[in-house]
Amino acid sequence: MAQLRTYLSRQEAEIHKGNNVHSILRKAESRARVTITLGPTFDEGPTDQHFHLESGARLSFGVNLREANGRCALVAYRFQLNLPESRTSSFYRFDLNREGHPTPLYEPRCHIHPGLEEVRLPFPALTPVEVLDRIFLVIEPELITAQP
Repeated sequence: MAQLRTYLSRQEAEIHKGNNVHSILRKAESRARVTITLGPTFDEGPTDQHFHLESGARLSFGVNLREANGRCALVAYRFQLNLPESRTSSFYRFDLNREGHPTPLYEPRCHIHPGLEEVRLPFPALTPVEVLDRIFLVIEPELITAQP
């Protein structure tokens, strides 16, 4: 939680989009499970709960962790970056599913949706901060330089 809050607070300090990281980043605990969320689980349009980027894109995510024996294990995540309306592709989604799919070639446990719901490209399992790095250091700069 602290890593994600710090990461997003640093991004907000650079872009000044009015994202209140302390209020939009939430944590819920249940037994040995921890869920960290930012924004809606399924994006149905812009809200104040999204993290808004300089390009006009909006970010929401959910991260599920399991605590055991004083350690924490990453169970699953879903990061959704909805692109500005002017883009031909509408979103990128990074998924790490809780379990493998019966047909792993159709749906790898860890994959990215490059703007198409039914397209799942295998992707290495990254930590949540590594996913944010891909969003803020790779995708976002391209969105900014490609703006009309």
